[in-house]
Amino acid sequence: MKLHRIGVGLLALSMAFIGSIAPAQASGAITVWVNSGEEAAYKAASADWAAKNHVTVNIVAKCGLGDCGLSKLGPAGVGPDLFTASHDNTGSLVKSGVVTSLTSTINQKAYPAAVLQGVSFGYQQWGVPISVSNIALATNLSLVPAGAPQSWKELEGTATSLIKSGDASVGIVTHLDGYFLQPFFDSIGGYVFSNKNGVYTSTKQIGLYSKTLAKNADLMDKWLDEKLFDKSNTYDGSAFTNGKAPYALVGPWSIAGLDKAGMKYEISGIPSINGGTARAFSGVTAVYMNRFSKNRFLAKQYLSEVVQSTAFSKAISQANNSYPANLEAAAQIDKNSVEAKFGAYGAVCIPMPNVAEMGKVWTYWNNAFADWGTGKSTFGAAMKAAAKDLNTALGNN
Repeated sequence: MKLHRIGVGLLALSMAFIGSIAPAQASGAITVWVNSGEEAAYKAASADWAAKNHVTVNIVAKCGLGDCGLSKLGPAGVGPDLFTASHDNTGSLVKSGVVTSLTSTINQKAYPAAVLQGVSFGYQQWGVPISVSNIALATNLSLVPAGAPQSWKELEGTATSLIKSGDASVGIVTHLDGYFLQPFFDSIGGYVFSNKNGVYTSTKQIGLYSKTLAKNADLMDKWLDEKLFDKSNTYDGSAFTNGKAPYALVGPWSIAGLDKAGMKYEISGIPSINGGTARAFSGVTAVYMNRFSKNRFLAKQYLSEVVQSTAFSKAISQANNSYPANLEAAAQIDKNSVEAKFGAYGAVCIPMPNVAEMGKVWTYWNNAFADWGTGKSTFGAAMKAAAKDLNTALGNN
């Protein structure tokens, strides 16, 4: 009996000891870099976990573009533990050696395959997905009471008719670059790199001037001449909000401005000239781990218990009008909401290439769009030159 009491006492003592060190294991501080304007949403979504585990979660608005400067800051030990970035940076982040593989940390069943593909590179996954975003077509219901166009013929016919009558100055308000005009580029047969169901198979097969695009290139010249596209080539969407354009290409980031303008609008997919839907680029916002993090254990715990939760994905997505990457969070979205309509179109979009070579693609591709938009070159000639220069830059010749 005495030995039994001693054993029970030792067990109780050991349990008390374990209980006393559990908070210490979880306590500490991590720093997370996020996009400007999203700090409040991240802080609110992290608050309960931080309080429960005695962790200070420092949310800093510092990231959003490229590798967030981590190629220099990481090795110097002055970077964050975690940071948000769009998935198209994955390849360059991996090649620069600033991120840690999170394959074993990610719950594979919580996300669609296409979302996981976006944060994959070299057969590993490097970011925990939060939300999915893409551009879509906004229809000005004051000019087009019938609502979003069901076909390209309807879109073009409505736009040109309104322009001819003087009720509109331009058909589709958009910036003339590769990202925004990708749906039309896709519609006439162009592509960046060969891909199969969103998986980019080879950077040696460039489609900026594919055979199909070459045959259809003059359509882009026609649409520019008939003012379907805005030659001013700015990010100013005032022609749409002022009621002088029936359509605009918008992203989740545009919604606050449209609502502030008091517009009546509808969000939909973009019709293809060949029937069906033209595919815009979809982008996955994810949280990556700095390879030089000083709090790796705590950072991974945050990724597992907070970032991958349904509530977190839903909260961050709602804050910026994007669509939750988490399947359970996505299922909870009102199907009639703006977020759901972006998400419905995003489901048929194509993931933006996440290979490191995209930096060079944007340079040559966007320069070609600029030459075309300013009248320096026809669309076909501009894309032919861009394809040649890009192949040379990538060593494909």
